[in-house]
Amino acid sequence: MSYVKSALAHDETIQAVARVHWILWVRAWLSLLILGWFLIGIYLFFRDVFFLVSTELALTNRRLIYKTGLLHRRTSDLVLNSIETVRISQDFWGQLFAYGRVQVFGTGSEVWTTPLISNPVRFRRAIAEASPSAHD
Repeated sequence: MSYVKSALAHDETIQAVARVHWILWVRAWLSLLILGWFLIGIYLFFRDVFFLVSTELALTNRRLIYKTGLLHRRTSDLVLNSIETVRISQDFWGQLFAYGRVQVFGTGSEVWTTPLISNPVRFRRAIAEASPSAHD
């Protein structure tokens, strides 16, 4: 069972799931192919693979959930009521291959930043639609 599903509260449902973009897999394999004969390439490859297989990003009807790590788990939740601003960062290549980062600014100094995800515009739209202010 995924972390996100196990962390859901009663009456909490998943609205959207963000996937880490495939370009990060390319970076991992390039590290191995180009630098693999050095120990640093092998280290970079396994570090990236562990990150890619252990990262979960989800939007529920109550909060944003971000989890990464296998042996050392790090999680971050942001309640939808506390969201003030949502931004997308995409460079030229991100727009071309449909990847980018989503930054969600909560009340106070809380900032929730995704790694490079596929279709960040769609994920931002899902956040806007799930936001309590969208239902007023």
